Amino acid sequence: MENKIKLFKERKIKAKEIFEIKKISKKQASEIIEKYHYLGAKKFMYTVAYGLFLKNSEELIGCAVFGVVGGALTLKGWFSVDNSHSNEYFELTRLVMTPQWNNCNATSFLLGNAIKDIKKNFKEVRAIISLADNSRHIGMIYQACNFQYYGLTNKKSDFVQEGSTKIGARCGSTTEKHGVWIERSRKHRYLYKIDKNINVNYKQERYPKSNNINVVPKCCNGTKEVYDKRFGETFTCPRCTGKCEKIK
Repeated sequence: MENKIKLFKERKIKAKEIFEIKKISKKQASEIIEKYHYLGAKKFMYTVAYGLFLKNSEELIGCAVFGVVGGALTLKGWFSVDNSHSNEYFELTRLVMTPQWNNCNATSFLLGNAIKDIKKNFKEVRAIISLADNSRHIGMIYQACNFQYYGLTNKKSDFVQEGSTKIGARCGSTTEKHGVWIERSRKHRYLYKIDKNINVNYKQERYPKSNNINVVPKCCNGTKEVYDKRFGETFTCPRCTGKCEKIK
């Protein structure tokens, strides 16, 4: 295995010589996602998933999962259509590779061939969207696979109620509730057009580069404390400590 990885990364053997791609079940995808993806066991939309295997092996080393775009607001925001058109738009909901195969073109080989299969077997799909969390990366893999870039999502914040351990948990009106507001990380918007004639509401922009964008969402500036000016209270930073507890 190590020798194959070395030869591949040195470009002495081609991807098609050592890899094969197969459709896999949601259960198979979930197992590798929970182990290696930063979102772990968090639920994801699934319509079809593609697994990357070494030839003549049943070991799954990467996967790409696609689902219909969830939510009328997302469809309206991107394309000015409602949920009756949801089957026309896919979202890349998970993309993961085992660590030893990162930082080479194994991922682009998987994603590129998955898109080829979608074009062939999902004729109704007009476009594929993907969102890259800007606190973690800028979406270089989408740039390598010829996705177009449509800027960052709007700034949003989540309320974390005192005593809660979950950012963004629903708690109704926050007017009289004690806790803090935490800024969300923003998402880079990427789109792969299958139908070149679709209208996109967002403005296409140049690809972001790692040296010209701030990828760290604001929370406590490293102090692990967040101040709520409404009630003049200070809480532990939910993002950095995993809890929202009143300090003073």
